[in-house]
Amino acid sequence: MEKLLEVEQVETCYGKVKALKGISFSVEEGQIVALLGSNGAGKSTSLKTISGITPASSGTVRFMGEDITRLSAHKIAARGLAHIPEGRCIFKNMTIRENLLLGAFTVSSDAEKKRAMDYVFDLFPILGERRKQLAGTLSGGEQQMLAIGRGLMAHPKMVMLDELSMGLAPIIVQQLAGVIRKLNEAGLTVLLVEQNAKMALALADYSYILSTGSIVLEGKSAELQHNSDVIKAYLGGDRK
Repeated sequence: MEKLLEVEQVETCYGKVKALKGISFSVEEGQIVALLGSNGAGKSTSLKTISGITPASSGTVRFMGEDITRLSAHKIAARGLAHIPEGRCIFKNMTIRENLLLGAFTVSSDAEKKRAMDYVFDLFPILGERRKQLAGTLSGGEQQMLAIGRGLMAHPKMVMLDELSMGLAPIIVQQLAGVIRKLNEAGLTVLLVEQNAKMALALADYSYILSTGSIVLEGKSAELQHNSDVIKAYLGGDRK
């Protein structure tokens, strides 16, 4: 498979603090790849660096073979790389429909916007039923659905999803994981940042584990599920 995203020796600093220490990883077209690690490991910083929100201090990020390291965030998004941020970042005083339309800022055709919105409402019928409702009145799970839907409005080639499961009930997490799997089966490439390692390893094809800004372990997710170090650090004790 072709490499859709390539991160090479990327360092990112916040002042004098080096948050990423020369990380390298790749995502092949059609994969679900997970970035795992504890709080402060550098997971969210990795996504922010890739999407142009936080500039890299050094190293290279390539998307579809193009060097996007120094591009602005909106130009990266326009190339088909969508970032669904931690905490959802929806506009609470705007309706569901208005939030979704913001995700289609690169789409000029009204007909195409309607097709994209219909697709989101097919994925998440409850959003369609409440399209005129203010986003701030939604539950946490519904807000996460809206954030995912907004990220899909411009038909991205790849989505980066930061903390899908944060603050959500297990049944909602299971539902959203099913949607991500469905999107992937339809051809969407996914980079998933997660603290819920059990869910992420079950969902992803390949995983990287970050610790204090460095990648310390990588491998096929099915194999990492049985790695003793991973089990001890992230999956809660020993598994036989």
